[in-house]
Amino acid sequence: MSGDIGIYIALIGLLAGIGILAGAFAGAYFFGKSRAQRDTLNVARDPELLARITRIEQIVESTSIEIERISEGQRFTTKLLSESKTVEK
Repeated sequence: MSGDIGIYIALIGLLAGIGILAGAFAGAYFFGKSRAQRDTLNVARDPELLARITRIEQIVESTSIEIERISEGQRFTTKLLSESKTVEK
């Protein structure tokens, strides 16, 4: 009989642990979600931060254009070098 009580105690402890863990994850999720929404609203109200983000977007776009130009130059150079090797043979 005492072995049966031990199994029930272990089962109750396991289920309680799972319930606490699930509650902690749910609480963290909803707390983070509400905090993200508050931060989004604060960003929209701050014109200085909005200007900084706009400048960062412009820098990223110009950098990507320059990287594309560099890659086009490398492709062109590779093409010229491969054609000159085939002409020499």
